[in-house]
Amino acid sequence: MSVVGSAVLRGGVVFGVAVLGFAFAAAGYLWWDTSGAALILVPGLIVALVALGWLYRSRRPLRFKGVPLAFGVLALFCLNLVGVVAVRDIAMTWVGVDAEAVVERAWTTQSRSSDIHHCTLRLSDGTPIPRELATNCEGSERGDTMRLVIDPRGRFAPVGGSKADLSTVGESRVTAVAALVLLGSVAIGSVPDKPRRAAGSVGRPRAARR
Repeated sequence: MSVVGSAVLRGGVVFGVAVLGFAFAAAGYLWWDTSGAALILVPGLIVALVALGWLYRSRRPLRFKGVPLAFGVLALFCLNLVGVVAVRDIAMTWVGVDAEAVVERAWTTQSRSSDIHHCTLRLSDGTPIPRELATNCEGSERGDTMRLVIDPRGRFAPVGGSKADLSTVGESRVTAVAALVLLGSVAIGSVPDKPRRAAGSVGRPRAARR
């Protein structure tokens, strides 16, 4: 395989691993809660980081290769942390509607020495909302009212605030820049190292013809 073909294949595999992990994390954040999305995001991010490190470890010698590698690592974190929220907010902008809800139950769980706040909600007309709030319920108590963006079909978890509060433009720009930086980092690291010749094969004269 040519150097160009090998570079495209290597880079495509690593970028594909990163995009696939991001897609699964975004889907988990849409359909499940933050904890469920984290169970997908963390291992996917680790696999993508390992793949990016392998790409640079096996590339041709490059001065200051730590710079594009560091930018690629930062882009991976930004893509997964900001991008999944952007996907959720864009989806809720398309399918969600503004509503007012009442806190029916609020409770706290522990995760790695930090508190996670949960709450169940019902609409002001008494209709229960089957999904937990996707955003933070901290400070909410039973009987409190809050504004929400809900999916009328119940596919996605409700989000606190109104549709006007969803910062989809800024999140989309950050996600796009992170994806471009990651693509550039992958492209720089894709050129494979030159294959090493077998020991003793260099400079060996051919046998003279008789």
